[in-house]
Amino acid sequence: MTIRRFQPEDAQAVSDLIQTTMRISNKKDYPENLIESLAAEQTPEHVLERAGWTHFYVAEEDGQIIGCGAIGPYWGSENESSLFTIFVHPAQQGKGIGKAIVLILEQDDFARRARRIEIPASVTGLPFYQKMGYTFKNGVNSPDGEHLYRLEKHRIPDCSQNVLDLILSRRSYRGRYRPDKVPREHLRAILEAGLAAPSGCNKQTTSLIAVDDPALLERIRAVIDPPVAESAPAVICVLTRRIIAYRDRCFSVQDYAAAIENMLLAIVALGYQSCWYEGHITDTDRIGDKIARLLHVPGGYELVCILPVGIAEEEPKEPPKRPFDERAWLNGFPEAPGNGGYIHE
Repeated sequence: MTIRRFQPEDAQAVSDLIQTTMRISNKKDYPENLIESLAAEQTPEHVLERAGWTHFYVAEEDGQIIGCGAIGPYWGSENESSLFTIFVHPAQQGKGIGKAIVLILEQDDFARRARRIEIPASVTGLPFYQKMGYTFKNGVNSPDGEHLYRLEKHRIPDCSQNVLDLILSRRSYRGRYRPDKVPREHLRAILEAGLAAPSGCNKQTTSLIAVDDPALLERIRAVIDPPVAESAPAVICVLTRRIIAYRDRCFSVQDYAAAIENMLLAIVALGYQSCWYEGHITDTDRIGDKIARLLHVPGGYELVCILPVGIAEEEPKEPPKRPFDERAWLNGFPEAPGNGGYIHE
């Protein structure tokens, strides 16, 4: 069995496949008149039309098309995609063909760019898609007006920026955030980036707590005065412990600074924005301690920073930066500011 891209001459065979599968596989879950109405819409012309704006694939064995599936944009979104038209001939079901098709679709360019993939699933197909990791969209576990379940899977999109571009384009964002929830998969990826940072003598002094519960976020915001990041749908709290790493030296500040920078870059790579709030949290009013109590943080840990996470409502502003040659040099410090000379012995 091979899976390849759809060709226009496949339209009739794909139409026949879909109609046959509907009439045999779906008949136990839907009335016959509904099946016949839906099957009648699956003409070769309809297949060609859908193939015109999706990436359409067919599974083929011994010259016969035995399965199909497509992926395309979700209502024109550039970071969401949707699966369509996934069918396997009734005589070929149970052989892993459907799974193979979905895996191919999830490697397609439309999937690789997406933070979220949606699938309109029939009653018949629901158990299969759940096994493939798709869950009910917004927790709605009943069919809609089209007799379909709306399922979704959140993904870590491929980052097309290289790391240097990402570093140079990152900005601190202090504006308002859209209310879109940050998927747990994305929060976990951000936390993993933070924990991957180096630490002095590998003492791993940094710990992290992600907060996305709306009620808990409200309680946290209530103790931050003056307020910051009030509209962010998620916040990452950075904890540190003072652990001696080498002789009498503790590198906890360096440790959590490295972790924060890793997370800031991961946040931008995933399409979100953030800002490093530390001074406000660790000032004399000890806001960090108040947040720590809300999170039941035990003694020995200090909450030193919060990072809001969310989709920005506006473009981050680029702050003024001093010129490169006023802050960086080769082979030594200039003899006097602005003279371009270097110290040599």
